[in-house]
Amino acid sequence: MPMPIRLSQRLRTALFATSALSFATVADATPRGVELPTNLYITPLAIRGAEQQLLNPKLPDYPNFIASEALLEAVSPDGKSLAIVTGGQNSLHNASGVTDTANSTQYIFIYDISGSNARRPSLVQVLKQPNANRGLVWSPDGNILFAAGGSDDAVYAYTKNDGVFSLTKTVPLGHAQAGSGGLGLLVKPETIGLAISADGRTLVAANNYNDSITVGDVASARIRFDFDLRPFNTSGTNGVAGGEYPFAVAINGNDAYVSSTRDREIVVVDISGTAGRLVKRIKLSGNPYGMVLRDGVLFVAEDNQDRVGLIDVASNSLLREIDVRAPAGMLKGPRYTGAAPYAVTLSPDSKTLYVVNNGANNIAVVPLTGSQALSVTGLIPTAYAPKDIAFSTDGRQMYIINGKSNTGPNPANLMTNTGSIQYKAFAPIPPGYSNNPAGILAANTIAAAASNAANQYQFQLEQASLISAPTPDAQQLIDLTEQVAKNNGYSARVPAADRQVMSFLRRRIKHVIYIIKENRTFDQILGDLKNGANADPSLVQFGRDITPNFHRISRQYVTLDNFFDPADGSMDGWSWSMRGRITNDEEVTQQQNYAYVNRGLSYETEGSNRNVPVGVADAARVDAVAPTTVNGTVYNYNTLSALLPGGTANLLPGPSDIAATDTVFGDEPGQQNGYIFVAAIKAGLSVRNYGFMVNNIGPTTLNGQPITNAGAAGIQQVAELHPALQGNTDLYFRGFDQNFSDQWNVNEWKREFRHYVHDNNLPAFETVRLSHDHTGNFATALAGVNTPETQEADNDLAIGRVLQTVSESPFAKSTLVFVIEDDSQDGPDHVDSHRATAYVAGAYVRQHAVVSTRYNQVNMLRTMEDILGTAHISLLTANAAPMADVFDISGSGDWSYTATASTILKTTTLVAANQTGIRYAAGPDIRPLHDAAWWAKKTAGFDFSVEDRVPTALFNRVLWEGTRPGVAYPRIAASSVVDKDD
Repeated sequence: MPMPIRLSQRLRTALFATSALSFATVADATPRGVELPTNLYITPLAIRGAEQQLLNPKLPDYPNFIASEALLEAVSPDGKSLAIVTGGQNSLHNASGVTDTANSTQYIFIYDISGSNARRPSLVQVLKQPNANRGLVWSPDGNILFAAGGSDDAVYAYTKNDGVFSLTKTVPLGHAQAGSGGLGLLVKPETIGLAISADGRTLVAANNYNDSITVGDVASARIRFDFDLRPFNTSGTNGVAGGEYPFAVAINGNDAYVSSTRDREIVVVDISGTAGRLVKRIKLSGNPYGMVLRDGVLFVAEDNQDRVGLIDVASNSLLREIDVRAPAGMLKGPRYTGAAPYAVTLSPDSKTLYVVNNGANNIAVVPLTGSQALSVTGLIPTAYAPKDIAFSTDGRQMYIINGKSNTGPNPANLMTNTGSIQYKAFAPIPPGYSNNPAGILAANTIAAAASNAANQYQFQLEQASLISAPTPDAQQLIDLTEQVAKNNGYSARVPAADRQVMSFLRRRIKHVIYIIKENRTFDQILGDLKNGANADPSLVQFGRDITPNFHRISRQYVTLDNFFDPADGSMDGWSWSMRGRITNDEEVTQQQNYAYVNRGLSYETEGSNRNVPVGVADAARVDAVAPTTVNGTVYNYNTLSALLPGGTANLLPGPSDIAATDTVFGDEPGQQNGYIFVAAIKAGLSVRNYGFMVNNIGPTTLNGQPITNAGAAGIQQVAELHPALQGNTDLYFRGFDQNFSDQWNVNEWKREFRHYVHDNNLPAFETVRLSHDHTGNFATALAGVNTPETQEADNDLAIGRVLQTVSESPFAKSTLVFVIEDDSQDGPDHVDSHRATAYVAGAYVRQHAVVSTRYNQVNMLRTMEDILGTAHISLLTANAAPMADVFDISGSGDWSYTATASTILKTTTLVAANQTGIRYAAGPDIRPLHDAAWWAKKTAGFDFSVEDRVPTALFNRVLWEGTRPGVAYPRIAASSVVDKDD
């Protein structure tokens, strides 16, 4: 075999050679940039005199814990205090690996910014709050700090006494109703934005999951009324979207202005009476988030369209919308979006607007007076994912809060289901056991608990921070703007050699197959490659014996040992994989959805909001979701929704999707069409979808036997959840289901592929979901594929079979196959928790090469855009580099591949059920300890259908019994984290 070729990182060097600015160390005048998983850079200390503080709540048992997702800050009326509230994952395990509920809270940080502390705020107090969201406001006298309670459905009031704040009132908002209290399928309420009247008498809270506002009296702490913002309540019009996902509130006299993020409108409500009255709905082009009201103008940050709307509150009319991506002329070509404005703030003198671009890691500066009024004059670099900016009373100091950080290595973060792995021990065999299956499983139960106790899960490594810095003057702003342009690749150009590569591929490649898998890091799978790649064999959990195909693909073609997934979990992972960016809502919601304690927010992605399928016509929803299973109980969509205020017709009506992104093509202008498959359709290409954005509606067994080829049997499996996929989706290819073998979905894919070969009409672009490497459903998984290692091996074989099928077809020389994980949340890596496996095979792919160029999902999407000839789907893909280093255009384009199976699959009935004549990899047979019948009996009644529904404590007892028969269960259980991915 030829020696591996390690390629240089010339492309990244070329991209950054376009700017005259140089990077230096943090101590130097121009700080060194930190590269993010998104491949953008941040330079938080580039502002002269800037200082950064991590938000450390100083927990005695976790002195190094840093809170995540700072969401909002507020300066006290006297200008002496700065309060910051978090809304992150913020979950901890104790030394026994058990969730520490008392410390798994949200936090309010209070800083002294008076006098000499203005330059570097001094932390004076940290308040714990069970749940929180982006709601924080001071009373006009500065003696009370009000905070939104998130899923607690409450407002908390903290009163200052002798300079110290303490909780004095908790005001429940009372949204108890069918289900859990929110407007959706069994979701909780969510208290979010807060505003207080100028006289301090009235407090208004936005109920994000109830599509309403609550108006309360401050002095008595009593609720005056709850006002439903939806049209069925305000005008008696049923089935019309409006007022949903209220986010921020501003008060002007008797009127409350509420940003409705889903419906792209500001809802104006007269709150002077006892019941509330709709005044007007003001439409915007983008999704409105943070707002600020001053001098008769309401300024609104608009995600998806990257604008700020200006509303005249005297006439309640939209004056104009300002592009806040960058100064005019900096961004060339079509108006790609992705800066994701999240908040707006005015300077104390009201002369300058500052816009927080969460997706682009900068603050846009917009003067409101002078010759350059109402246009961006500069950009200020921030840390990762900025959420808000505030100022000292004299305007000389800025305070920028940031939600995230680079996570770094996570070598102690074993797979969630490590305690169930039976073929290999990840901890010393405990006393009383030998190196046999029982001893291995016992060791892995211990290893799982130790992994939990390490607190290195990806979300736990996210760190929020506060940047304090002098407000830059005009000259400094010029330099800072250039720094942002460099950080984001705005001035970069693809080198000529790489353009030549992509042009060549565009002429020759006519078919792209895009396969998305689940959750694995590079070291976890490929750490044992031994081909010169940057790998750590000590962190391998599913090595060559379990994943022979992933190892062969990497060795035979390219090993991508510097590939990163920007996502933290699957909620944003599917968006990064399909859209090359995420919305503000997804980023913030995901942090809380993935917490170990129940924070209430739902899984807002893949075509569903609040567990309701949106993005499709209302009439299609019943077919798309019926039946739905929650906690083991089967529900009918109409039955559940009919119990909610407004009923079925008014439950998130219309096709809007809070998690979807806009683009430059499509209708209205490109709203919610920012998917790679829509880009292909708009380019006139044929598209076929297998398993993406669907709901499973068909059975998995027939007469007690697995349905191994649903298409051949004529048994529909799924319904589509996006209009563009209707008619372009294989309805016999099942979506995410850990009961179901990937082999059976590949059988269906091959059934259609044979027709395409016969008719010579293979689609130009295919999306294929093969997700059994997620693992789960061990008690109910079919065909004995009921352990993490057998499911991982199942996924490995499925990918190999797809490659072999393509390589043996007439389309081999015109096809490329791209394979990624949607995220890398569930495993260890010695480089970074976001470093993932990725594979490329097919025509003109280099062979026996180690490619260390730093790439990510955005680069892969850009590569597919270039090959397919589509428009770019986001600002990020438009400025990303294609993966030119992966290809060799000097070759013939010939390639081949033969799939092999891990011997552990001999312990399943897949071969008999599949009848594919599978070849097994060389080496000894690997066997797990218990069979499917044992696990099924012990976990009867468990619900593995959706994330976070398994009774963890009981499941741990089952694991203990399976690993240590006859040994008493410990008083403090060693638990496994419930996987928060679906």
